[in-house]
Amino acid sequence: MYKLTYYLISIAYFSICLACVSVPKNTHKSSERIATGAGPEDILLDTISCQHPRLLVSCTNRRLKDSIPNGNIYAIDLDKDSLISRPLLRVNEPDTLVFQPHGFDLIRQNGKVYLFIVSHDEQRDKHYVYKYEVNEQQLKFVKAYQNILMNSPNTVVALKKGGFYTSIDQKKRGNQLALLFKAKSGSIVFCDEQGGWAKVASKLAYPNGLYITSKERYLYASTTRQHTLFKYSIKADGNLINREKVTQLVGGDNIRLGQNKELLIPAHLKAFKFFAHFKDSSKIAPSVVYSVNTTDGTKEVAYSNDGKQISAASTAVSYKNHLYIAQVYQPYILRIKRENKVSKK
Repeated sequence: MYKLTYYLISIAYFSICLACVSVPKNTHKSSERIATGAGPEDILLDTISCQHPRLLVSCTNRRLKDSIPNGNIYAIDLDKDSLISRPLLRVNEPDTLVFQPHGFDLIRQNGKVYLFIVSHDEQRDKHYVYKYEVNEQQLKFVKAYQNILMNSPNTVVALKKGGFYTSIDQKKRGNQLALLFKAKSGSIVFCDEQGGWAKVASKLAYPNGLYITSKERYLYASTTRQHTLFKYSIKADGNLINREKVTQLVGGDNIRLGQNKELLIPAHLKAFKFFAHFKDSSKIAPSVVYSVNTTDGTKEVAYSNDGKQISAASTAVSYKNHLYIAQVYQPYILRIKRENKVSKK
């Protein structure tokens, strides 16, 4: 049995090495760090919950996933050009709530602003989407959503009229062999917030980032192990149809809309360096952010680094003339000046 496992992992290692693409050369010599909680995996631009624009940051120390809950949502004031983050107060939560946030989304529904947050209770193997009402100083708990279909949620995107989608990256959470062999066991799940749940897309290899267009006609999904950015049409009942391949995208992670209406998508191009960085923070993994034109599928390199500035980048947000880049493990996000020209890739 040991020999068989070793043989299978060896084959997987070889196939992954073949799939890994070369990392573009470093694009930025200078950068600034903004300290946050550990594991600032997801960030978003908030211009609707308070008077001043800010970044919200979802933080969880993933290297301590079996310890007591350690997550928080941080805010960074962009109006003051701040390089300081602060945790937001959370109120009205049930005493039993476990808060270990992952992907999240901000939206206005019926005149109020809400934050939808994927959260994990690893010890009980329970996974949720939490809904909070947002204001400048705090997050007020509204509701928790949980269903058997949410066995390994990664991120969430919500609809203005109500309802949300979650990417389910694996059939069984933490299945390393499925990850190595690019098993198409992932899916996208829809919840209408009224008790209705449905699997609306399937046979995906580690679906990760999701993005819904402003008129809520289309949903984009990155697939980390399928190396493809997909586009779906959204039906009135929440179902997804007409899947299209937008572009090849090795190791795609979270998706945010850039200021030029492009999709900003970080990518993990060296899978084993990513895994090594998880085990040992001193072992760096490259960070690459792509800018994807949704009209023709062309992509350009908006940022690239060998990992010394930031390792395992997971989300990128643009604001004015800066890019803000998040990462999976280390306790800071990166701010760089965005170049007028980016390299073709």
